[in-house]
Amino acid sequence: MSIEEEILNKAGKDMAREIDREVLWGMLKDIGWRRVILDRFTDNNHAVDITYWLEANCKNPFERSGADFIFESEVDAVNFTLRWQ
Repeated sequence: MSIEEEILNKAGKDMAREIDREVLWGMLKDIGWRRVILDRFTDNNHAVDITYWLEANCKNPFERSGADFIFESEVDAVNFTLRWQ
């Protein structure tokens, strides 16, 4: 397999994974989950701080993809938004 084919295969898999996530998160939003998208992280420490905060403070399931978050609990989503946006 050539390097070009490897790059195209990886890009295709990444695109498929992103589409699958958007479909799944859309379904979760339809059943009441709350989505929060941060503008960006200030640095890697900011992202690490958020990771620790999520683990320490969220009482219900949540998912994360970069600066994009979805929470089962409205309370968790509101607390997250108040702390990080």
